[in-house]
Amino acid sequence: MESLHGKNCLITGAASGIGRALAQGLAREGMNLFLADIDTDGLSEVKEELERGGATVHTARCDVSRYEDFLKLAEESRSRLGDVDLLINNAGVASAGLIDELGRDEWEYALKVNTWSIIHSIRAFLPRMIERGTGHIVNVASGAGIVGIPYHAPYIASKFAVVGISEALYSELKHACGGIDVSVICPTFLKTNIIKRTPIAVPRRLLEEAGGEDVAARMEEFKAIFWEKYTRGAPPVAKVAEKYIRGIKKKRFYIFDTPRLRVAMVLKGACEPLYKAVLRSEGRKDLRMIEETLKEMGIGVA
Repeated sequence: MESLHGKNCLITGAASGIGRALAQGLAREGMNLFLADIDTDGLSEVKEELERGGATVHTARCDVSRYEDFLKLAEESRSRLGDVDLLINNAGVASAGLIDELGRDEWEYALKVNTWSIIHSIRAFLPRMIERGTGHIVNVASGAGIVGIPYHAPYIASKFAVVGISEALYSELKHACGGIDVSVICPTFLKTNIIKRTPIAVPRRLLEEAGGEDVAARMEEFKAIFWEKYTRGAPPVAKVAEKYIRGIKKKRFYIFDTPRLRVAMVLKGACEPLYKAVLRSEGRKDLRMIEETLKEMGIGVA
């Protein structure tokens, strides 16, 4: 198992959720940290917390949908901390809604942040890693990058892309530059701030038909109730982050927090009928939660 003590790590989306939990865990491993996020207040909180524990921490604002921000981030992190040994591309957003109600904005939002951020980061940081002949790139995808769960099509598309990019990157680098490692983390159901920022297009038509209410407010009400149901029983993020860090130290390519994802990968190739049954089951489960949420709001579902 590789020691991370004294090495340099950069994490995007580090102000909350998985990014923050990874920063906390890696600080305990003795890593020097450069944390980036669009949420500067959250970054300040994390920085103060980790510095109280004796960690070396630098921060910078970064809009991961912008390549220019990554170029600045690469330059600033190198000047203040040194070369990055571990690059964790964690920043991401979610989206939800019936696929026929999702507009172009929802698709572009998920792809710009979740997929293009990985591309921008690789372009900004990989050349220096190749020059040095060493480094470890960790892309945070999702279990939704393995299994096409329903009602999240833009998110699914973006995370499947992250998994594919990670596989291609691993293949190329292990052929041309064996000193650089690649991992892809595939989280499942965690209760993080990504939920609060999730635009949701379910079920606008039904809310409009209900009448007499402000649709925007009702959408927020729906989102709050639905996500509470969706993430009920989710494990603590800090505990799951410990699993991810163990996977990073062992230089695993796929890093999962549940063995169910490995089973799903096997089923895809070994038994298509059973895998299709799994997809149908996921659809029924989520549809049932949507209907239960609407009933709690006093809206009937035909």
